[in-house]
Amino acid sequence: MILFAALLISYLLGAIPSGFILGKLIRKIDIRDHGSKNIGATNVLRILGVVPGIISLVFDFFKGFLALEIGRYLLLRSCKTTILGCNPCFNYSNPQIFQFSLVAIGIVAIIGHIYPIFLNFKGGKGMATGGGVFVNLLPIPSIIAFCVFILVAAISKYISLASLSAIITFFIVELIRNIPGFQEYPLLILTTLIAALIIFRHKENISRLRRGEEHKITFRKKTKE
Repeated sequence: MILFAALLISYLLGAIPSGFILGKLIRKIDIRDHGSKNIGATNVLRILGVVPGIISLVFDFFKGFLALEIGRYLLLRSCKTTILGCNPCFNYSNPQIFQFSLVAIGIVAIIGHIYPIFLNFKGGKGMATGGGVFVNLLPIPSIIAFCVFILVAAISKYISLASLSAIITFFIVELIRNIPGFQEYPLLILTTLIAALIIFRHKENISRLRRGEEHKITFRKKTKE
């Protein structure tokens, strides 16, 4: 029951469409009708400007990060408050069960961002929210992936290419880290599933990159529409 509550909170938190809200508040537009028609931070930056783009990025990042913090708190609290200890079927004091529970919470937060109930299940691509999940669970691989993101974005000016490079780097680093004994295989499963989901959500970007039609990122206060 506690895990279900944590999953529900995680999904609803992930489903908050910051880009859509900012579009309505700042310019009274539906961000989905402009640019790439995506509610993510990159499109917010293109359409609304740098500051709204940063706000959207930070908000989406913390959706993933806080979903895990809330979930972790609920799971640990359930162990402390149960009279006979944890339910034997969901013994959250068991490291692997605890990790699997956090993995599920993290994945659901990203699914909430990509398929938000508040926007008829049509959301963003999950990169920022996934970043929040990864930083919470795996900070070292996240730092490495972030450095790759910054490097690729600075050189190519393609946010999509930088995102794909970062998520692939993250997967490789986590795979190498687990090779000695796969002690943290639940986290490797998380990495694999999220990487696959984010790459899938970037399939149109991949097609445009191959055709040389992908838009490069530019910094400006607002579009002249």
